[in-house]
Amino acid sequence: MEYIENIMQNRYSCREYKTKKIDDEVIKEIINLTRLTPSSLALEPWKFVVISKNLDKLGEICYNQSQVSNCSHAVVIMARTDLKSTDEYIMNIAKTRLRGRDKFLSMIASKADKKSKDELEGYASLQCYMALANLVNIAYSKGVKSCIIGGFDKEKLTKFLNLGDHLSPCIVVSLGLSDKESPKKIRKSLEDVLIWK
Repeated sequence: MEYIENIMQNRYSCREYKTKKIDDEVIKEIINLTRLTPSSLALEPWKFVVISKNLDKLGEICYNQSQVSNCSHAVVIMARTDLKSTDEYIMNIAKTRLRGRDKFLSMIASKADKKSKDELEGYASLQCYMALANLVNIAYSKGVKSCIIGGFDKEKLTKFLNLGDHLSPCIVVSLGLSDKESPKKIRKSLEDVLIWK
């Protein structure tokens, strides 16, 4: 418990990184743990794109934010939109459900098949945000600082990544090393945010 308390008290949005690169194996370990994040219907409707080159270009796409162009690695969390019962992605998940396969596909059909691509992206994005929270906390536990980037040109980022039309950029996370001390956290009190009935 003390370990997670330390992360929650001290993890912050880092905007100044050292020039030293993080070992690729550390990044893989962070993503490997992040992929264990729970998701609605266990669909895991995400893809993680790690960028360690062309960070200047990515920084431009993120409205010239220096914490992107100067980071060691950036992770773009992509939301999947191929979540209808007839999509190959869902059919492959269904194959792993030896019992209840038809029930699973029926549930997906009732929840997803009538949704638009934008609605599916919104649904997947909510799952991506859960993975995002885990990613930045896992990174901190490995001595890697991070900054969550919500500001970017979506059209340009989609073109830059060139991953097909079933993946849509949801959020960008810059990762790097820094000796900067964690600033004192200013948050609302428990009484301000908790309603107990």
